[in-house]
Order: sequence, then structure tokens, then C-alpha cells
Amino acid sequence: MKVYTLQFSEDEHGLAKRLEFKAPDIAGALIIAHREAAKRSADLWEGALKLCTIRRSRDERTIRLAS
Repeated sequence: MKVYTLQFSEDEHGLAKRLEFKAPDIAGALIIAHREAAKRSADLWEGALKLCTIRRSRDERTIRLAS
């Protein structure tokens, strides 16, 4: 299993933090990331590679792939 990192910035919902977790692949990592970032925006990383940004607002959530 690969190690992924979910990076949260400080916001109205909490302090900045990093959450490392294992998942079998990117699809599994996205499922975990969505659950862990239910109320906050966060960046999903695989090592030094930024995979995407999960953006949360009161009314919607979006995923922006890293370029």
C-alpha cells in the first residue's frame, strides 16, 4: 500500500494539520480523503507529488486536479 498525505490549512474549522494514511491506490486515497476532509478543504499528496485539492464550502465540494 502507498502512503498518502492530506494537508489541511488553518481555517475557521481548525488548525493546520497533516494526516498520513495508507491506501491501495489513488481511488482508495480519494475515498479516505473525502471522508477525512468532510468539512474542510485539503490538499492530497502522494510523496512530493500533489494529486489534487479538495475544496469545501457550505453548499458544495469540488476537486481540482494538480497540474
